[in-house]
Amino acid sequence: MPSNICRYLTALIAEGSFSKAAQRLGISQPSLSQFLVRLETDAQTELVDRSAKPLKLTAAGALFLRTEQQVDLLRETAAKQMLDIKGGVRGHVTVGASDYRETFFLAEVLPVFHRLYPLIEVSLTEGRTKELEQMALEGAVDFSLVITPLFHPGTLTTIELYQERILIALSEKHRLAQQHPASPSEEFPVIDFHDLDREPFIKIKEGQQMDVLFRELCRMSRASPRVVLESESMIAAATLASVGLGAALTTETLVRRAGTAKPLRAFSVEPPVPPRIVAAAYRSERYLSKAARALIRVMTDVAASRFQNG
Repeated sequence: MPSNICRYLTALIAEGSFSKAAQRLGISQPSLSQFLVRLETDAQTELVDRSAKPLKLTAAGALFLRTEQQVDLLRETAAKQMLDIKGGVRGHVTVGASDYRETFFLAEVLPVFHRLYPLIEVSLTEGRTKELEQMALEGAVDFSLVITPLFHPGTLTTIELYQERILIALSEKHRLAQQHPASPSEEFPVIDFHDLDREPFIKIKEGQQMDVLFRELCRMSRASPRVVLESESMIAAATLASVGLGAALTTETLVRRAGTAKPLRAFSVEPPVPPRIVAAAYRSERYLSKAARALIRVMTDVAASRFQNG
């Protein structure tokens, strides 16, 4: 848990004003102002440039905040290490994950984990791909479930959990689905992405790896699908594709486990795309507690037994 110093200074700079920062922190504006005055009195220098619009840290303030963040990290690490020294595996783990990953991975993992480690509490924090990486970088979570390659390579340590194949989801009434009838010998027939040129398409919103992949497929195939909807959720996109709103990129995991509407058909993609690698990511210098390591081990075991084939 970050100290009030880190929380208050970070909120001031993120929000750019005392009023917005106070609202974000759930305190009064005078309380925030008085806190900063006391802090600057102790530091004997100005930490926030009040003349800047929006507010920004002075050089001394930036140094002060970095130092406090390092102190917070040391305190947190010491607390986790002391808990680990006591013996046994107990404590609290905070995991960053998307709603999709919660539904189709953690729903399988957590019941197993709680049976094995009843003394460990797990909290989940939801976010999109870039947000999940940022949570891990800032230490807001013990680790995040992310897709590699990362948006910010080299900044996080990753542990691969499993891979999932990328597919195209269509209604069974879509003309392309009818041109490629289901066959016992070919579970996911191949569709050339160029055949989706000008076709209605349900795209995942910017900031997620599926959006990056969509743009790359458009580039490689020289196709321009007609985007009729942008969704935050792959689950929603697949469901809407199943009822004929348009095509959508999806995963084998979702197709096999989603329980979407019956008319959903799934197809392999041409040009071929590599499978998505799902990984646990955490800041390299962050101490990973026994509890967090135990959860990652269970995730790896569950993935090996239930998710490697989608």
